[in-house]
Amino acid sequence: MPSASAGSLAPGLTGWAGLAGRVAAGPVWLLGVRAIALARPGLAEHDRRSAAGLGAITNPALLDRLLDLPPGQPIGDPVVWAETSGLPAGIVDRGDDGYTVTRLLEPPLALDGVVVPAGRAGVLRAVQDASLFARFTWRWVAGTRPRIPRTAVLEAQLCGVGLLDPGGGVVLEAEPPRGLAVDEWSWLLQEKTYRCWLRAEQERARP
Repeated sequence: MPSASAGSLAPGLTGWAGLAGRVAAGPVWLLGVRAIALARPGLAEHDRRSAAGLGAITNPALLDRLLDLPPGQPIGDPVVWAETSGLPAGIVDRGDDGYTVTRLLEPPLALDGVVVPAGRAGVLRAVQDASLFARFTWRWVAGTRPRIPRTAVLEAQLCGVGLLDPGGGVVLEAEPPRGLAVDEWSWLLQEKTYRCWLRAEQERARP
């Protein structure tokens, strides 16, 4: 599995222990927030997509429809067979019987967390932005100053957002995601992160 490149990380995160076994993708826009995504690519799905010439799929309506299909299990549904006629290869397998459809597409990676850098708007705003991910994944804010305002710490505690100091040290532990939603939006976050990771891989592969 490729390792995270230092150039893709927010300041102070290059030595953070939370990156062990993960790649860092970004900055990427997720839920309208500029964040670093911490992920574990699924190499089998990545290889399958590469062989099919398939990249990230970012149509939420399509992802929602695919969630109705059990992965890898043929179903008989002439309506779905007709609806999927125009999809690129590698998303579903449509039987020659005009009836059977098998979903091939799986989420391309596991989104283990997001790190929202504290920008000009400050740590408190970054905490509020990071809290948007409460249903989907672990979330942290990377501070840029040694001292974090108490109001931001209290807000982070309330929202379950972890805080990191400028050196990547943990000031406040993040809480697990609340409910861990499995829907088209959680899948879309994974696909957008995957798209960002693919671009970084392509850049690194260039001579």
